[in-house]
Amino acid sequence: MAILSKKVYLDSSVFVAFIDRAHIKYDQATAYFRYFALEEYQLFSDPYTLIDAYNRLYNDISPSLAKDFMRVMALSNITMVYPEESDVKNALKAIVNFKTTDLTYPKALLSVLANRRGVPQICSFDYMPALFGLSMFYLPI
Repeated sequence: MAILSKKVYLDSSVFVAFIDRAHIKYDQATAYFRYFALEEYQLFSDPYTLIDAYNRLYNDISPSLAKDFMRVMALSNITMVYPEESDVKNALKAIVNFKTTDLTYPKALLSVLANRRGVPQICSFDYMPALFGLSMFYLPI
């Protein structure tokens, strides 16, 4: 199966797993980032995702590591996507119209931002409801 796009939207769970060497998904997260670098993928994220990753690192590991994470993100080539008013409203509409309670606002906003920017894949270790035809990123076998 050929992948048409080399764009991937990153969730906070991938950042946390990559930073925390004791995380159960650490090896998989390092494989993801190694693959992204070798295949020259364009990576996207948003400020809300960074805040979530920062808070998880701050509370679960240490404030200094969380600060180092933010320092690295400031120097990285990950494209930051900033939500506009229409993105916020579309995320709210998605939550209201979603049939189950599995969809949270941060996941809805992430999906709206990825869809609006033409990013077809989301890389996450958490549950992601299927919205807008977006798919989860998996390493090719």
